[in-house]
Amino acid sequence: MAADGPCITAISTLDWPAENDIEYGLIQCAGRSYLAYESRLLNRREFLHSSSFYQASNNNNGASSSGNDGDEDDGSGEKKKKEYDLLSLSERKLKKLNYYQVLGANLPMHASTEDIRKAYHKACLKYHPDKTGRGEEDEVFLLVKAAFDTLSDPTKRRSYDSTVDFDESIPKEGVEEADFYAVYGPVFERNLRFASFNDPMRQTANNANNDTSSNSGGGKKKGGKKNKNRKSASSNNLASQQVEKCPPFGDDDTPLDQVHAFYEFWIHFESWRDFTLKATKETEHDVEAADSRDEKRWMKQEIDRKVKKMKKEEMARINLLVERAMSADPRLRREKERVQNEKAAAAEAKRKEEEAKAEKERLEREKREAEEEKKRMEEEFKKKDAKKQREMEKKQLRKAKQLFRKLTMTAYQAAITSDGSSGNDAVWDDLEKMNDDIELLCDKLSAMELGSLSDALGGANAVEDDGDGICVEALVEVKQCAVETSAGAERQSLLAIKQRNQARKEAAEKQRELKAAKASSPWSKEELAALAKAVKKYPPGGSNRWD
Repeated sequence: MAADGPCITAISTLDWPAENDIEYGLIQCAGRSYLAYESRLLNRREFLHSSSFYQASNNNNGASSSGNDGDEDDGSGEKKKKEYDLLSLSERKLKKLNYYQVLGANLPMHASTEDIRKAYHKACLKYHPDKTGRGEEDEVFLLVKAAFDTLSDPTKRRSYDSTVDFDESIPKEGVEEADFYAVYGPVFERNLRFASFNDPMRQTANNANNDTSSNSGGGKKKGGKKNKNRKSASSNNLASQQVEKCPPFGDDDTPLDQVHAFYEFWIHFESWRDFTLKATKETEHDVEAADSRDEKRWMKQEIDRKVKKMKKEEMARINLLVERAMSADPRLRREKERVQNEKAAAAEAKRKEEEAKAEKERLEREKREAEEEKKRMEEEFKKKDAKKQREMEKKQLRKAKQLFRKLTMTAYQAAITSDGSSGNDAVWDDLEKMNDDIELLCDKLSAMELGSLSDALGGANAVEDDGDGICVEALVEVKQCAVETSAGAERQSLLAIKQRNQARKEAAEKQRELKAAKASSPWSKEELAALAKAVKKYPPGGSNRWD
C-alpha cells in the first residue's frame, strides 16, 4: 500500500458463538400477509374470512410473484417455504418444530386429513429407516410417526392444536386510545382461533356429512329414516350458521350497537380448546402404560381435574381480556361519559324540579299562612269590634233608659195639676204604677225602641228646655206599649214607630219648606205675564172673576 494512501487499522475481530451457545426463540406467525396466506391456501378457516385482515383475497388468487430468497411459487400467488431436511437439523432445532412443520414446511395448521396423509407419505419416503438406514429407533422417523399419529386422530389433533404455536398473552392495562385498535385487534383475531364454530371436530363432522350426502345423492331413497336423518343434519347446519360469525372489531367510527354485539359475543365466548394433551404432560401420567384398571381410572381422573382447572384458567384469561378491552375502548368510554352526563343532567333537572316544587310549596304555605293570619286578625278585629259594638249598645241602651225615665217623669209631672191632683191628661193613677211600667219597658225594649218612645215624648231637647217641649199626649202611647208588653201581646214594631216618626218629621219639614218658598220665591216672567192677562180679562169688581 502506498505511503500517501489511506491507512486501515484492524480494531477487533468478530467472535461468533458456537452453535450450542446460540439461544433460539419461538416466533408467532401473525400479521396481514400471514393470515391472508392461511385463508387463501385452503379457504376453510371461516374466522379468517370474517376477519378484518381478509381483504379481497379472491382477487389475488390468480396473481403470481417471482421467487425471492430461494422461495418457490406454487401458482396460487403465495410463496412456498423452502423444504428443509430434518436429518440435517440439530436436536435442539428438532424440538422447536411443531408436528405440522415436521411433516412438511408448507403444511398449514388447518390442513385436511388427506393433506396430512399425503405429507406423511412424502416424509416416509424421505425419512423411513429403509431409506436412511438409521434404524427403527431413529429419532427423526419417530418424530414423524408421532406427528402423524397425533394429527391423523381428530381428538388428539384437537388437543394438540389447542396449545401449539399460540400466544396466550393479553395486553396490559393503561393502553393509550391511539394504540387501542392496533394492540387489541390482533389479540382478538388470535383468540378467535378457538371459537366454537372453528372447532376441528365440527368441521370434520360437517365434511363427513357433506361426503355422505354427495355419495347418496344419485341413489334411490330407501325408507324415511335416512331422509329424516338428513333433514336433522341440515337443520343442525342451519342452526350452526347462525353463530358462525364474530362481529367485527371495527374502528373508531363503528356504530355502538355493533361494538356491543362484538363484546357480547366475547362475553359469552365458547372455546373448543382442549387441554388433555397439556394436562397429560404436566401430570406425567401415561394412561396407556397403566398397570391396572384402577390406576388407569385414577390417572384419567387426575388428568380430567387438571383439564378442568386449565379450562377455568383459559376462560378467566378470556374474561380478563374482554374486561381490559372494554375498560380501554374509547368508544365505550365516550358512551359511558355520555350516559353519565345524561344521568347528571337528569339528576340536575330533577333537583331543580324538586327545588322549584319545594319553592312553590313554600310560597303556597306562606300565602296560606298569611291568609290564615289575616283571617285570624279579621276575626279578632271583628270580635273586638263586636265587643266594642256591644259595649256601645249597652251604653246607648243605658242612656236611652235614663232619657226615657227622665222624659216620662217630666211628662207625668206636667200632667199633674199644681195642687197635686191628677188632671185629665194623667195616664197613671199614681207614681208607683208609672214606675213599674217604665221599668218594664226599660227591661223589655231595645235602645231604638226606647229612643222612639223618647222622641215621641219630645226627645232630649225637651229635657234640656226644662220640659217646655214635652209631649204629654205621648204618655198614652207609652202606657199602651207597657200594657202590650206586660200582656205579652204583639207590640208595634220598631219599624212602624220609626216610619211614623219619620213621616211626622217629613210632613213638618215639607210644610216648613212650603212656607219658606212662598215667602222668598219671586215671580217669573211667565207668571207675571199670565197674571197681567188674567187681570185684564177679569177686571176687579166683575161678577165672574172668581168663578
